[in-house]
Amino acid sequence: MATIKFYDLTADPTKSTRFFSPNTWKTRMALLHKQVKFETVPVTLLDIRGPIAKRSGLPNIQAPAIELPDGTFLYDSFRISEWLETAYPDAPSLFTGDGQSTRQANPAHLTTGKAYARLVDLGLGSSSPEWAVWFELCFPEVCKFHQEGVPGLYEYFISDQRLGPSGREKLFALDRVELIRRAKLTVTPLIQILRERPGEYLQGKFPGQADYVLFGRYAYCRLLNKEIAKEVWDDQAPELASWVQKLSQAFNGHAQKIFDEND
Repeated sequence: MATIKFYDLTADPTKSTRFFSPNTWKTRMALLHKQVKFETVPVTLLDIRGPIAKRSGLPNIQAPAIELPDGTFLYDSFRISEWLETAYPDAPSLFTGDGQSTRQANPAHLTTGKAYARLVDLGLGSSSPEWAVWFELCFPEVCKFHQEGVPGLYEYFISDQRLGPSGREKLFALDRVELIRRAKLTVTPLIQILRERPGEYLQGKFPGQADYVLFGRYAYCRLLNKEIAKEVWDDQAPELASWVQKLSQAFNGHAQKIFDEND
């Protein structure tokens, strides 16, 4: 099949491969998992809200987004994964965790695995400030990253339009120690599952969408604050550190190469 364009977020497309968004990491890993030929197109939030929204005809488009060879755009990480599952049936399923292709999957197993991955996506993988902590945890770093980006990006990133009234000030006022404590608690269910199923992944014996959802949160921390990533993810439990290492080295070390480029 022809090459798909994968639009991933950075602060300066001409200079940076610091692809910080946890949501775009879900799609990056899903594309690799389904053995899709794709081209990464670095973009900013301004690009998504401006020229890409206009060209796609989708005013509410968000990253991650992919552009198919016929010019069709898809966005939302889970919707993209569902499309990949159907469009590439001979590649390993994203939802069964057994290493088998979508075409070979038991329909009931596929349905259950998809529901499980979606539950993880809406729970541990959520960015909702009502219970999630990830955006707030590394806000100072992601804020600085955008400040060093293309003209106008930082002003948009910290605007009341995006963050609400006095959002920047409220986020900077949060207690980082408390945020780290909450982040560590957030990943304890993952640690428990990995302990109960030694050597396996969250999705099953093989990695899948549920793993990529949470790995996106790790990648976000790793690319913005290596010390926080180590404290929250690597140092909590050997099972969690092993899971991180395996996914970082998956697909010929794809993620690890991006991490190393930005150290």
